[in-house]
Amino acid sequence: MPELPTTMRALVLTAPKAPLALQQLPVPQPKPGEVLVRIAASPINPSDLMTLKGEYGIAAALPLVPGLEGAGTVVATGPGLLGRFMLGKQVACAGAGGGMWAEYITVPAVHCVPLPKNVSLGAGAMSAVNPLTAIALIAEARKRGHWAAVSTAAGGQLGRMIRKRGKQKGVKIINIVRKPEQVAALKAEGAAYVLNETAPGFDAELAALCKTLRCRMAFDAVGGQMTFRLLEALRPGCEVLVYGGLAEKPIALHTGTMIFKEARIEGFWLSKWLPRKPLPLMMLSVREATKALAGGFAESKVARIVPLADAIDAPSAYAANMSAGKTLIAMGDDDLGVRLA
Repeated sequence: MPELPTTMRALVLTAPKAPLALQQLPVPQPKPGEVLVRIAASPINPSDLMTLKGEYGIAAALPLVPGLEGAGTVVATGPGLLGRFMLGKQVACAGAGGGMWAEYITVPAVHCVPLPKNVSLGAGAMSAVNPLTAIALIAEARKRGHWAAVSTAAGGQLGRMIRKRGKQKGVKIINIVRKPEQVAALKAEGAAYVLNETAPGFDAELAALCKTLRCRMAFDAVGGQMTFRLLEALRPGCEVLVYGGLAEKPIALHTGTMIFKEARIEGFWLSKWLPRKPLPLMMLSVREATKALAGGFAESKVARIVPLADAIDAPSAYAANMSAGKTLIAMGDDDLGVRLA
């Protein structure tokens, strides 16, 4: 392996909602059981936007380097058999504490997955957050006996994965979007049930469709008033898994609906769901997500690739049009192997 530098470039958050800063930091050294990954790319996810606002569930000390997932090459390793096995390999990796918006990161070797030969570094960088969330949500629906579910924010990349994963597992998805053009786009892709939440009669249409499909489950990425509208439309005995807060407002509820429908609302967080699984099932989910990156349900559309040096404003640009596709932050000159949407 070539000699490693002693410093690296990284995007640093110094305070919640503060502008990112491009700084020079020491290259971290891997400890026992860890590997040092030279990051090729890392995406911007809604969870990263929450981190920038100081609203993500993991309280990390500031200043911090954001970025929850990425892909790159293992260039050094601490003591440990698994790390030595991965040395020189291209891997996808995830870090609950962030750190991927940098040229190098140390992570536990068990948090890395070698990429199949047909999976590019760009695709591998997006292998954890969205694909595993789609796997988890559909798995929860099936475990609880549901054959239909409502999916909010369905025009985005995760909504697309939920739709495709649902089709694989026999779960019919009612897709909720915000724009007429998104309705047309999803129907052109083959989605059977698509509703525009801003259209007149939306609530009545959603309730009628839930009745027809006997739908008692919803995956809610929005919160706020949307959670109330979901509960009003779902069938009695309904469940809503809230996994996002795009509305950035408190959830609205109606006491009568909660009581007389025997409705349930739960928070869902992948970072807690996945580690609770037995290790063989956890690894099976991770490998399934990785294999599905090339042509499978987990394939993402990429709207922009932004060099690290120009990425200070990339999160706000992504937030303004998330449905257009992912934004990848490129740390160097690696061939990411992805085409722009």
